[in-house]
Formats: sequence, structure tokens, C-alpha cells
Amino acid sequence: MTARLFFACLLFIGLLAGCRDDRAATTVDPWYNPPPVDIYPLTGWQVLDFKRLHQVVAAQQAAAEKLLETTAALEITAQQAADLLGQPLSAVPGTKPYLTRAVYLNPGGFSVYAREEQLLISHASMGHSPVPMKRQALVLQLAQPPVEVFVTCSMAE
Repeated sequence: MTARLFFACLLFIGLLAGCRDDRAATTVDPWYNPPPVDIYPLTGWQVLDFKRLHQVVAAQQAAAEKLLETTAALEITAQQAADLLGQPLSAVPGTKPYLTRAVYLNPGGFSVYAREEQLLISHASMGHSPVPMKRQALVLQLAQPPVEVFVTCSMAE
């Protein structure tokens, strides 16, 4: 099973569970912003290609969190993206880099869904016991700026 398929299966399991299992998290981070339940199933939402989703490196996480203090998504320059990622960002025609909030529980995989001016940033992980939510800033290459950003995570055993 490829890693992409594995993470897609984890996300699907999380979506079936409603994307919120308070028992999976010992603490809920303020970046956590689940979507309304009525958006499921994600009919009309487009999956963002994994090549357009990049995790900010650990050494730059604090700087990214500072930029995201008052907003869930922020347009940034290519140079800012390179600094946050520790390497240049490959160009994707028709897109701009945006710094966004994300949360996770354990190692796993991020998935991003877009519909009109909305984003759903979700993380699926494996685990056996509740853990605190942790922050992870992402750089996403998007065709348009998001107006509303949902941030969620789930855990499956």
C-alpha cells in the first residue's frame, strides 16, 4: 500500500467518525477549527495535490506561528516560503504561496480540500491513546486566497 493511499484511508476513517474525537486529544489547540458537520460528505470539494502542500521546517515553526497569530492563512512571498521550508519552492503556474495553520496528534499525513474560497486542512494519524494537539504550519500553493479555513485532525487505531 502506498503512503498516499494509506493516509487517504486514515483520513476517510476520520471523516466517517465525524473528524472529531475528543478522546483522541488530551488538549485542543486554539488553531483547531472544525468545519460544520453538514459539509460531509465533501461533495464539490477538490483535493489539493500533495505536491502543493509543504510542511514548515521545525527550526522555522515559531516564526510561522508568529505570522499566523491573528489569521489562519496568509499570502507570503516565494522568498518567505523558501525560508520557512528550508529550500526553494517549486513553481506551480497559476498559484501563490500561502502560510496556513494545521494541527496534528501523532505522525501521519495532511490532506487539504478546497471549495470556492474555503479550505479544509485535515491531519490523519494512528495512535492508541489520547495525546495533546500540536501545531504545524504549512505552505500551500493555491490559485486563490482562502476566506474561510477549517483545521481538524483525527486518529485511528
